[in-house]
Amino acid sequence: MYHSEDYKNLAKRMQELYANPVMTVVERSGKSRPTVRKFFNEVPMRFHNWEAIYEACVGLVEEKEKKLKALIEKQHEFLPPKDSTN
Repeated sequence: MYHSEDYKNLAKRMQELYANPVMTVVERSGKSRPTVRKFFNEVPMRFHNWEAIYEACVGLVEEKEKKLKALIEKQHEFLPPKDSTN
């Protein structure tokens, strides 16, 4: 579980999308800061803690990606993307 590419990609994406991903996940998951830090540092922990944090991260990334997609679509309403043929 800790060496899975999906897990590593999820942790990396959280770091990219959130200024303070640890505290964001603490608030969402209800887990302690040290436990969430273990998740991001790939330190072994009890499976139920890992699963709760993983689930929180997936939800947070999904929300942020939807928000970014909506912003890009809104931007295209008044500022169309440049055509690559120009």
